[in-house]
Amino acid sequence: MTGHDTDDDRSNDARGTDGRPADAPGDAAERVREAVAAVEDPDLGTSVVESGLVTDVSVAEGVATITVDLAGFDAETAEDVTEALRREALSTPGVERAQVEGDTPDDGADGVERPEGIDTVIAVASAKGGVGKTTVSTQLARALAADGERDVGLFDADLYGPNVPELLDLEGPVTANDEGDAEPIEADGIAAMSVGLIANDAPLAWRGAMAHEAVTELFEDAAWGDLDVLVVDLPPGTGDIVLTTLQGLPVDGAVLVTTPYPTAVGDTGRSATLFEENAVPVLGTVVNMRGFTCDCGREHDLFPDADVEAELDAPVLADLPFDERVRGMDGPVPDEFAALAGQVLSRVEETGDVAVPDHALDIRGLPPQVRHEQAIEEFKALSPGETFYLVNDHDPSPLAAMLADVVGGAESPEDAFERYDVRRQAPDEWVMAVSRPAVPA
Repeated sequence: MTGHDTDDDRSNDARGTDGRPADAPGDAAERVREAVAAVEDPDLGTSVVESGLVTDVSVAEGVATITVDLAGFDAETAEDVTEALRREALSTPGVERAQVEGDTPDDGADGVERPEGIDTVIAVASAKGGVGKTTVSTQLARALAADGERDVGLFDADLYGPNVPELLDLEGPVTANDEGDAEPIEADGIAAMSVGLIANDAPLAWRGAMAHEAVTELFEDAAWGDLDVLVVDLPPGTGDIVLTTLQGLPVDGAVLVTTPYPTAVGDTGRSATLFEENAVPVLGTVVNMRGFTCDCGREHDLFPDADVEAELDAPVLADLPFDERVRGMDGPVPDEFAALAGQVLSRVEETGDVAVPDHALDIRGLPPQVRHEQAIEEFKALSPGETFYLVNDHDPSPLAAMLADVVGGAESPEDAFERYDVRRQAPDEWVMAVSRPAVPA
């Protein structure tokens, strides 16, 4: 269409027999959707539209926008899918330009390697602010360090509310060692690092990638030394900063903090889902402000009660009263947190990395189709009751769904296998362990 077209020309040329514009946005988007459906999901072998990798398609003024969810793939695979989508979209009549946007490996962390001297990283998280997350983080770190048997660190990753320095009465500025790494400040036997120690109480306006970069650099550039446990106080919520922080730090397990209020528990469920989707085990939940005891000795509830354990499908590790004694950082660690520390350590041991035997199938670096064929072939060769171990460079959960189809009769991998474990054990190492069902008696 040129600038010399008249209204009559446009009316005659651009309308179909039903009177609607032939290139109405809905029609154009449907044509593009049909075109990109020819692209194959690298994991499932089905259409990217059917598998949900393409979440939306729109067309405006000749520009096709394809929204995707490719975060679970390595960068090379995601780029191959992206180029295939662009190619199919551009082959559609009426499309002059095609763009692919959404979640890709580049949107998240590239993966921060665990510092050599840190054995275990535990994240403390909450869907809401004001539920006592930082208090729990700090008291947990104090409890882990209290007996002197462990070297403990505390990393305050809450950019917008870095309260750890206030709770531990820490003062900056942070100094650097001879290698130029930031030296954590010692307090109560804890090596603590917080953006609050370098921001001079100035308000922070970091967003998106800038915020993620600030967290990961602060984590990587700290001279942690040898630590048995590092506790990470995550920002509240389930937004981009929490997600990128979670994907960027080598977290071994998460402790969720909530009040008993039903809406708070419901919101905390979203945090649990976020961790599960990123293959981080949820160690359990701390229920804060369960109730209080007045001077008369009577116990009172602060909130309507909820069945936290059932709602979150995770054990309750501690019930904390609304009591200044629990919040206080002076003097000995409260008994409730000493017990919590023991619970957390036990749960870390229970939910630790999957031991990978020498005969595990490592499909990293193989073409997608070869990965699928080898995994299915080896799984079929198992005897009933045997466990199949697989190592991949991204989340193998979609592959588990394919193996569940081999078993048949189950709606999900969780239902198909007696054992179903998927763990992210390093930035480029995911391990899956599934047991082939025994033959029914």
